[in-house]
Amino acid sequence: MLGAVARSADAYDKVSPTALATAYGWKQLGMPYAELFATREGAALYWSFAAATNGVVRAMGAPTLLDYLEFRHRMLEAQLARLEPDLIVELGAGLSRRGVTWVLDRGVDFVEVDLPGQVARKRRMLADADRRPEVRGRIGAALANGRLELRASDILDPSFGDELARLFEGRARPVVVSEGLVDYFDLGERAWLWTNLAAGFRRAGVEGHYLTDLQRADRERKVGAMAAVLRAAIRVVTRGQGTRTPYADLDAVARAFAEAGFEGGEELNPRVLAEDAPRLAELRSPTTIWHGWVGLAGPVDGSVD
Repeated sequence: MLGAVARSADAYDKVSPTALATAYGWKQLGMPYAELFATREGAALYWSFAAATNGVVRAMGAPTLLDYLEFRHRMLEAQLARLEPDLIVELGAGLSRRGVTWVLDRGVDFVEVDLPGQVARKRRMLADADRRPEVRGRIGAALANGRLELRASDILDPSFGDELARLFEGRARPVVVSEGLVDYFDLGERAWLWTNLAAGFRRAGVEGHYLTDLQRADRERKVGAMAAVLRAAIRVVTRGQGTRTPYADLDAVARAFAEAGFEGGEELNPRVLAEDAPRLAELRSPTTIWHGWVGLAGPVDGSVD
């Protein structure tokens, strides 16, 4: 999600405000099942954020908040489809509509990982599903038979790599995805998380893939004041949390993943993925969508030329 997984105690009792805003943004985009997770509070946060930023960024000819959300979401979805996973694990899943979509429409097992407060809120929303009564029973069945799992875990805990390895056992091609998450961690926390991910794949002996969005300082410099406006607005919405230090450039991203134990990685190319998701040809964003892997000899289609 757009928001961070905070490590403070009160985060276990409330939904991240940016998770609510992002969920409403997906409804605005007409994403499948997004209406299940859209709330009045999310609408208020979304429109407040949009009001604070859209006028400025449009005057600069830059992407809006909704453009950012759509770009990264469609990029991740398109690459997920190309990877043909037999299990998807989403970190910091918040109010993502991805799990319901991949289980109900694609028949792919899905594990959503987040803090206990987020997981509890998501369970209540899925149990109600009043806005889609025709899918409520299917969602309940998926939760009951384990095809869709909502798991409360601390992804920065030292034992998380072992937890992942157990999830990956017996799988041929698991994929881990995080969206709008890691930029809220400092560089050390990101390194710790990625080391655990790579170790989890390796302990399970699988071909494992990881997809995430990242910000880079060299890209932000190119868009100048626009990046500053968006960062300031995010700090307001997240009540002062804000995003952390971006990577200097693409080489710094590649080094971080290599040091964490990934055998390879690539920045994904929207022009390539637009072959599967045509809407990407109309979107632009300074965000890097990164694909790292363990147990794979080389990149798959979707990388930057």
